[in-house]
Amino acid sequence: MSFHSIRNRIVIAVPQLSMFKLAIFVATLLTTILAQAQWKDPLESPSFATDKAHKSLLLDITRVGNRLVAVGAHGHVVYSDDSGQSWIQAKTPSSVTLTSVYFPSQTMGWAVGHDGLILHSSDAGETWVKQFDGYLANRAIVKGARENKELAIRELDQAKNIDDASAIDKAEMHLENTTYALEDAQYDQNNGSTKPFLGVWFYDSNIGYAVGAYGMAFRTRDGGKSWIDWSAHLENSDRLHINGLTMVGPRSLMLVGERGLILRSDDLGENWRALPSPYEGSFFGITAKNDDVLIYGLRGNLFNSEDGGIQWQKVYTKSEQTLMAGVTKTDKTAVMVGNGGSVILLDRRTENPKSIILPGRTTSAGVAQAPDGSIVIVGEAGVERIDINGTVIKETITMAKGGF
Repeated sequence: MSFHSIRNRIVIAVPQLSMFKLAIFVATLLTTILAQAQWKDPLESPSFATDKAHKSLLLDITRVGNRLVAVGAHGHVVYSDDSGQSWIQAKTPSSVTLTSVYFPSQTMGWAVGHDGLILHSSDAGETWVKQFDGYLANRAIVKGARENKELAIRELDQAKNIDDASAIDKAEMHLENTTYALEDAQYDQNNGSTKPFLGVWFYDSNIGYAVGAYGMAFRTRDGGKSWIDWSAHLENSDRLHINGLTMVGPRSLMLVGERGLILRSDDLGENWRALPSPYEGSFFGITAKNDDVLIYGLRGNLFNSEDGGIQWQKVYTKSEQTLMAGVTKTDKTAVMVGNGGSVILLDRRTENPKSIILPGRTTSAGVAQAPDGSIVIVGEAGVERIDINGTVIKETITMAKGGF
C-alpha cells in the first residue's frame, strides 16, 4: 500500500482531525510500519561480533578436552585453548541468550537457551548451527498434549465399559489434567517461542536431553535431528522449572529444579521417578562423580549424597548466597559459585568448606576446571580465574579475533 493511499484512507476516516494532529498520526503510523519492517526475530538474527564478549554476561562454561567453551547473552559463544587466559568468539546463527552448554565428546556439543533454542557444534565449539527452537517446541508440546488427552478419553471409556467406579474417578481426573495441559500448550503456542531451556546433557553423540522452564523436557536419539517432547515421562505434574541434569551412574540420570524437585532415571531417561527432597526451595544445579552427588540452590543450600540420592546430608557452606553452578573436579573435590561473588571450595568429604567472596561481588553462573588446574568462573562480569586455593589470578584476560 502506497503512502498516498494510506493518507487518503486516514483523511476519509477522520476528517474532523486538524492537519497538525493528522500529521502526528501519520508520522506515528509510518514509524510503526517501518519498525515492524525492520524488526528481526532474534532466533533468526546471528550474534554480533564484539571484542568484549568475554566480559559480557556469560551463563555457563564447560571443558572440551583442552578447550573451554562458554555461552551467554546475545547468543555469545567464546572458547579458549589456554586455560582461559585468552578467548575467541564463535559465530552463532541466533542472538538469543544461551543458558547451558554440554559436550559429550571432544568435538560434538550442544548449547540451549531462551526461546527454546538448541544449537549444535561438531567442531568443539568453533561453529554452530540451529537444530531446534521454541516454535517447533510449542508445536511438539501441543501435539503431545492432544495425544495425551485422546488417550485419557479412551481410558475413561474403558473404565465406564467395565463400570469400575474407582477407575472412572481416576480416568476423569486424568482427562481433566490432560485437558488443562492441552489448553496451556495451545495458549503458549499462541504467544510465540517464549519458554527457555535451562539445561542440556548428552549421553553420547545421539542420545540427549534439553530441559527448562515450566517442566519443559525434550529428548533426541539422533543427535538433535529430531526432538521429542518428553515431559509426560517425568513425575512433574505441576510443571516445575527444571534447572539442570547430569549422569549419576552407568545408565542413571538425575535432574533438579524448582520447589525441591529431584527426579532420577536408571534407564537413560526412559522412565523417571521422584526422590524425597531434603529441601523445599529451588535447586539450580547438580554435579556428580558417579553416585557421589551434590545439589545446590537458594540461600546457600547444598546437599551431598553418596548413594545416588537415597539419603542426603546438608553441607554447611558458611554462606547464605544462592549457589548457581558447581563442578566436581578430577580429584573429587568441588567448587560452587553463586550470587554476590560467592565461591565455595569443598574437599573430598565435603567437610570444612572454604567460603570466599570474589572482588566486585558480581553474580557467577558457571564454573569449570581448566587444563592447567585453575578454576575458570563465568557470570555477570564475564570471565574470571582463581587458583585451587581460591585466590584470584591477577592477569589481563584477552579476546582474540575469531570466526567473524
